[in-house]
Amino acid sequence: MLNKILVTYASRTGSTEGVTEAIGKTLSENGLTVDVLPVQDVKDLESYRAVVAGSAIQAAKWLPEAM
Repeated sequence: MLNKILVTYASRTGSTEGVTEAIGKTLSENGLTVDVLPVQDVKDLESYRAVVAGSAIQAAKWLPEAM
């Protein structure tokens, strides 16, 4: 079974990136294998057991690349 977790994000100013790095660090400290990547760098989800996705919010919407 796959055990890797993907934490992915869309960010404009870096704040969302910082939040996802903190999430990834916490998951890793609890024994999980984690990749933290911007959404544009994600090509395939096949190797992941779970995905945590986040985005900055502009005009009450996720950024287009996160959609």
